Amino acid sequence: MKKKNLLLIVPKIDQGGLERVCVRTARILEPYFHITVAIFDATDPAYDLTGLHVCDLHAPVMHSKAGKVFRVLQRALRLKKIKRAEKIDISYSFGPTANRANLASGGPGEIWCGLRSWIDLEKKKELQLVARKSDRLVCCSKMLAKLAGQACGTDRVEVLYNPYRIEELEEASLLPDDALPDWAGCEVLVTLGREDDVKCFWHLLKAFYLLHQKRPQTRFAIVGYGDFSAYKKLAADLGISDAVCFPGRKKNPFPWLKMADLYVAASVYEGFPNAMVEAMALGCPVISTNCMTGPAEILAEDFTKVLDAKETVEAEYGILLPPIEEEQVNLDPLVITAEERRMAKVAEGLLADREKLAHFGAAAKERAQVFTEEAYREKFLQIVRKK
Repeated sequence: MKKKNLLLIVPKIDQGGLERVCVRTARILEPYFHITVAIFDATDPAYDLTGLHVCDLHAPVMHSKAGKVFRVLQRALRLKKIKRAEKIDISYSFGPTANRANLASGGPGEIWCGLRSWIDLEKKKELQLVARKSDRLVCCSKMLAKLAGQACGTDRVEVLYNPYRIEELEEASLLPDDALPDWAGCEVLVTLGREDDVKCFWHLLKAFYLLHQKRPQTRFAIVGYGDFSAYKKLAADLGISDAVCFPGRKKNPFPWLKMADLYVAASVYEGFPNAMVEAMALGCPVISTNCMTGPAEILAEDFTKVLDAKETVEAEYGILLPPIEEEQVNLDPLVITAEERRMAKVAEGLLADREKLAHFGAAAKERAQVFTEEAYREKFLQIVRKK
């Protein structure tokens, strides 16, 4: 069969879940397509682009209203040239800004628009326009697909779970990292993510403060891109600076996940949290808020049964905490919420029960095997074959 020409469109490649999935998609599908990766701004790549056909559009973000409109048009014109020159059969964009440029550039070929997070559904009119103009809406979770289909009244919605190369994660986790702290004999909690209010790192720090009072041997690492100065100050105000580490962005974060006894997350919303699955692939138990969307679908066999749970749920593959209702940042060390007390109590109970901790570690590793590159490839090819 003649190979089709596939264009993958992504805003940046510096760090983040959708960027990682874009690069992995290119690697997985190389034997089956002629692939071009178009990046609005390819400076400072966090992922290996060696051997890929990459087109840097040199069109970074602009913040003024006029600048944003200009960038959409500029990106669309440059994408249109690529589509025509490469005779693109399918153009698949990752996230709202990439979707806008993909649609504005038009054909040739099918247009696939990727929805990566619950927040992608918030602008309903724009979402409905995207659904009308694209040939496929590609969602990274079933819940996201359900909500998008309902909002747009369309059945042209596909689910494509993020792909993971488990063996590669294991190998990468064993590579040296001089920044790793000497926390031998400690109980280590880790979370990954760029500095963003939706990640609710202040909740995690305050919960860790409570946990550390009960279990002084605990340590906490927040790994990801950002300044984190406000959170470093909060850690100092809470008196836990010596037990908390902020190593910054890591091109290879997997030694940090390998070190973890527990992966924790407190997001207000997600799409399909990559770092959570990667931690699970390395046998790390997970405690996560039951936010929209992703964690329940990853940690529970039947996520529909636990989506509306108002209490802590010990699901088959990890522990789900009730959603956080308010994402307002609160860096006051004297204000401790019931949600933070719950997080600390659940973490304390799990760390104290080594048998249960080992059970959830083994269950997490088993669950991660569902989200393989092979499954991703087969589902992608299945979507391509659809008429």
